[in-house]
Amino acid sequence: MTSPAPRTGDATSSGSGLRLGYFFGAPVIVGPSWLLFLAWITWQFAPIVADAVPGIGEGRYLVSASFGVFLGLSVLAHELAHVAVARVVGVPTDRIVLTALAGHSALRREPGRPHQMFAVAVFGPLTNIAIAAAAWAAHRALPPHTVASVLAAGLAWTNGIVGLYNLLPGLPLDGGQMLRSLIWAITRKPRLGVIWGAWSGRIVGGATAFFGAYLLTRDDPQAQLDGLWAMLIAAMLIFSAGTTLRLQALRERLPALSARTLTRQALSVTGDVPLSEAVRRAQEARAGGLVVIDGYGRPTAVVSEAAVVATPESRRPWISVSSVARQISPADLLPADLQGEALLERLRSTPASEYVVVGPDGEIYGVLAAADVAAALRA
Repeated sequence: MTSPAPRTGDATSSGSGLRLGYFFGAPVIVGPSWLLFLAWITWQFAPIVADAVPGIGEGRYLVSASFGVFLGLSVLAHELAHVAVARVVGVPTDRIVLTALAGHSALRREPGRPHQMFAVAVFGPLTNIAIAAAAWAAHRALPPHTVASVLAAGLAWTNGIVGLYNLLPGLPLDGGQMLRSLIWAITRKPRLGVIWGAWSGRIVGGATAFFGAYLLTRDDPQAQLDGLWAMLIAAMLIFSAGTTLRLQALRERLPALSARTLTRQALSVTGDVPLSEAVRRAQEARAGGLVVIDGYGRPTAVVSEAAVVATPESRRPWISVSSVARQISPADLLPADLQGEALLERLRSTPASEYVVVGPDGEIYGVLAAADVAAALRA
């Protein structure tokens, strides 16, 4: 599966897990939950190995665990295919992560055209189908009732299932991305592709949950464990589809998001002014922010509203306004004409509670509070 990566801090932040290496500059991470997947596969596949290879005894668990590792490598190959095609179409990747439920490639941004999105999505499941075909051919060529034969058969079946399931037309599955790109190409409206793909993802998730519930009713411990796994996958699909719809609604509100309209009127003071006096002047001027300036009128710091509120009124006459301000550089100033995604990207790159907004000529326009931006997005 692929999706744009959340941009918080360093773009290559990979989270917790074992780092295996890098692929096209993206770290490859095995998450701690993948060990649950390995344990489940080892438990599930061991009886199959025992039936297929006479006399293997306790060695069935080692073979079953090896199968889990090979299956994990198949999932990794699926993700590497996504990343390789994304690289071809000019989309960099932040990280590749393997977890208990799936693999995930976090693209730095979405492909800019429908055919690019389709290509990035389709090569993942096609890789699994190719592995399934090669493994099945190997199984047919190998002697029966051998470890190699049962491993090849297992890889053929599981990769076939993974490849075909991922082609189902529902987000966040690759088939959902393909459906999204097709709707986008036909209607020329990207939002319709997202909405169709997300609702289809809910349907696929519901069908998976129904199948999982059926398995849970069977009088077979292995089937019940499979049913529990299916329910977890269904929950992930339904939750992800809902998140996609919420993000799309947020994206539609972005064009109306403007630094100019959200900026509070600010009062400029020098850093040596007592905090109590600065607050009094701001209240008289009905200003919603305080900016510290130097002797030339240039902004050097922005006062933290939270720090002011946390300072007892009895102490405010004895401390200067600069003691509750965050120092800023010219690069931290926000142009008043920033809006939409450009505004959010700028806020993400320099996280803070308040920002100084300036006009075209560098004059102080006001103070933008991150809380006001968050409130506008929730509205």
